[in-house]
Amino acid sequence: MAGEAKAIRALAQLADHVHWVREWPDKPAWRDRVRRWVHPESYRFDRSATPPRPWVDRPAGHYERTGWRIRAAYFRSDLAFEVSYVVCGQCETGWVESPYSYEGYKRCGLASAALRSLRRTYPEVQWHTGGGHFREAEPFWSSVSAGIPGGYTQRERCHHVDPWRTRRA
Repeated sequence: MAGEAKAIRALAQLADHVHWVREWPDKPAWRDRVRRWVHPESYRFDRSATPPRPWVDRPAGHYERTGWRIRAAYFRSDLAFEVSYVVCGQCETGWVESPYSYEGYKRCGLASAALRSLRRTYPEVQWHTGGGHFREAEPFWSSVSAGIPGGYTQRERCHHVDPWRTRRA
């Protein structure tokens, strides 16, 4: 058991080695279907397959979350952690929401590592959250927000990220 906890903590050290996914399809694309037809022995489409790297950054995949992405960590084939985020390049502001470590992976440093990796990926961005913080999560947010521009404080998303918002003067 101690060896597995050590391996999970080592996973947190790999947070900057991310596999970026442009699309996260619900079904194979037309190119996949052509490959399957031309070379059926080499065709593999398994959405539940283990990703090539333990950290994955993919589109959120929800129609109301256009532009949002999910940074996730996999331990072997298990989803260990995920956080939703969006970055507005025009306002140089980013929002994170719902960081969640699954059972067996809590308090291993995955959330802190993911947020640190996002800050390294987008170095000029001020980071906020869209909602309030649960009382139980306040120690976590205060520890990860120390010295961070924006400090993961609550702030409404801009009209670039949420187009239905009207501009405020």
